[in-house]
Amino acid sequence: MAAKADIRIDAGATYQMALTCLDTNGAALDLTGYAGAAQVRGQYADPSPAAVFAVTVDGPNGIVNLTLSAAQTTALAIAQGVWDCKVTGPSGVVTRVCEGKVTVSPEVTQ
Repeated sequence: MAAKADIRIDAGATYQMALTCLDTNGAALDLTGYAGAAQVRGQYADPSPAAVFAVTVDGPNGIVNLTLSAAQTTALAIAQGVWDCKVTGPSGVVTRVCEGKVTVSPEVTQ
């Protein structure tokens, strides 16, 4: 079951988030060899994402890093939406690790 996290993205600023994946004992999962993917959409059923995160996986430490550039957050054409992050293991098994709602705060300084 995916963890829940509602996020706030400031338009015009770089957005970064680190997700630490833990086992049932609270120890970091070994994500060596895993790949990640994460997207923002206005609604679950939207055919195209509003933004696609750059994702890196720090496998030995169980950390999934998500980044949106300032240009990407400026281009977000939604005020609210949804997001999630999935990892794919070396065997091809896909796991959703986190999901939630997104609020985009519009920028003033441009």
